[in-house]
Amino acid sequence: MQYAAGHGPARAAHHLVPTEHFDALAAGRGDAGAVRFLSTTEYSRRLLLLRALLDGAARTPGALGPLPSPDSAWDALTAAQERAPAEFRELLLHPQVGAWLAYGLRRLHHTAWGDGPLWTDLGQLFAFCAAASVRAGLPLRTTVPLRDGAVMFPALGLARLPGRPRWATAEVAVEAGRLTVEPHREAVGPPGGRPGGDAPGWLGLRRLRAPVAGRAAEVWLDDLDPYRDLSRTRPPERLAPERAAGWEEGLGQALRVLEECDPEAAGALAEGLRSLTAVTGPPGGAVRSISSDDAFGGLLLSPPPDPVAFAVALVHEFQHNKLGALIHLLTLERDDGQARHHAPWRNDPRPLSGLLQGAYAFLGITEFRSRHLDRVERAGRAAAEFEFALSRRQTREAVRTLAADPALTAHGRRFVAGMAARLDAWEADARVRPGVDAWAALAATDHRTEWRVRHLAPAPADVRALASSHRTGLAPHAVAAATLAPDPDTPWSHPRTRLIRRLLAPPRDPAAPPATEPPCPADLALLSGDPAAVPAYTRLLAEDPESPEAWTGLVLALATAAPATRPLLHRPELLRALHRELRATPPDRLARWLTGAPR
Repeated sequence: MQYAAGHGPARAAHHLVPTEHFDALAAGRGDAGAVRFLSTTEYSRRLLLLRALLDGAARTPGALGPLPSPDSAWDALTAAQERAPAEFRELLLHPQVGAWLAYGLRRLHHTAWGDGPLWTDLGQLFAFCAAASVRAGLPLRTTVPLRDGAVMFPALGLARLPGRPRWATAEVAVEAGRLTVEPHREAVGPPGGRPGGDAPGWLGLRRLRAPVAGRAAEVWLDDLDPYRDLSRTRPPERLAPERAAGWEEGLGQALRVLEECDPEAAGALAEGLRSLTAVTGPPGGAVRSISSDDAFGGLLLSPPPDPVAFAVALVHEFQHNKLGALIHLLTLERDDGQARHHAPWRNDPRPLSGLLQGAYAFLGITEFRSRHLDRVERAGRAAAEFEFALSRRQTREAVRTLAADPALTAHGRRFVAGMAARLDAWEADARVRPGVDAWAALAATDHRTEWRVRHLAPAPADVRALASSHRTGLAPHAVAAATLAPDPDTPWSHPRTRLIRRLLAPPRDPAAPPATEPPCPADLALLSGDPAAVPAYTRLLAEDPESPEAWTGLVLALATAAPATRPLLHRPELLRALHRELRATPPDRLARWLTGAPR
């Protein structure tokens, strides 16, 4: 099997990232040519992972259990690659193959635990060999593992053999491009022995087809592969035909929206997107999307409510795909992995690598929001302005945090500088009305302030000393910076940002049911600039002195009503901690004392 282009013995080769691709990717872009380059590099990586898995299986006694030797797999794959190199490349680049390779290696290295014997995961190698032989038109006889009476052939389909033990094997034959699975004198396989369609004992992997960038994009709709979940195995969950048709229609509409706004991005996505797995979304109607750098070109997605949300999810996850592939080539940061940064779109603290991934995804989302803004109908214009303005602010904040982190490498600094330069182009964008931009600023500040309230804690000795000063009538004194004390358990509902979105949303259909959640009067007062927000939040804190949302609302309301208290936006956790020591003192009075603001 060749690891580098050309003829003769296998040889090592290095990929050099062209400057134009690096700079385009740093700006959040990258056309179809850049994606083809990343696909080429991912193919090289998959070859290395495949060889590592074969070598690891050969070194580990019993790794393949009752299955054939790694050498037989190597021979079959080498023959398939030589006979049909383009088909072999496409199969190896299938996202679920990448997820399986990574998962198998983690099992070999004892960093992942499966639900069955090791050979059931490593043995997927032989199903991969069978799929490669089908594509190459080569004969093959081999043995494959069964998982709950089924075996998946990548980018082909699932053979179902009910009545077998949970962990068992089956014989597979490939002849003249026809695949059959032959346990106990029964035979199952694709209709006519070739890919496509269902048959007794066989479920074919479906394709979604949508026109984009002057071609028909084809994406696998994967509801079968056990490795489609990207991090763990998952049983098949066959979608009803009408749901599959709905996904095809939704993908087509999303790609049309994207192509109308950004033909280059649509072409790049059509070049790189290979598979989509439907998942269940979180409560409340939000969209859930997931991708992995082990599965370039793949994503998991819950049903988006409309084509724009679908397009945003595609852009979001494909940004992760591009950055993940680039990080396989270049080291952008050397961080200790500690989750310590505020990410403006996440509730939890993030490591530097996670913040970089998030900022890059939101750079792409900001690009889309900017390009889509002028195509929005009048009724939805205010909401679209808000989403663009909020994304622009959040991404800018994250990029500034990244740029200040010394753990970035030289490549990382150049990459983040490219992100910052793209954001600079939107800084003077005047298409967002001042009132909408002010709400976007409030939403961004709200998230950052509540994140601090939830995850940072002042030193207890400093808090006690401040409490003593307050009791004796002294002025407050400087204290040390708070330290990270993550609170992962308290629910976080973002009520004010949700309220802004509700207020800016287009008029509702009179026949639609009303919103079930009445707005909080304190939040309404805050958004309207009413000074009554301060006593309203104070009353909420009297009912629940530990409420992070009420503390955040109070600090925001004070900053609006009494600008001298604005420094508390940078240390809101200090106010809540001090109030724990001085419960009898109203929190707004403590805030004014801490900042020296007049009462």
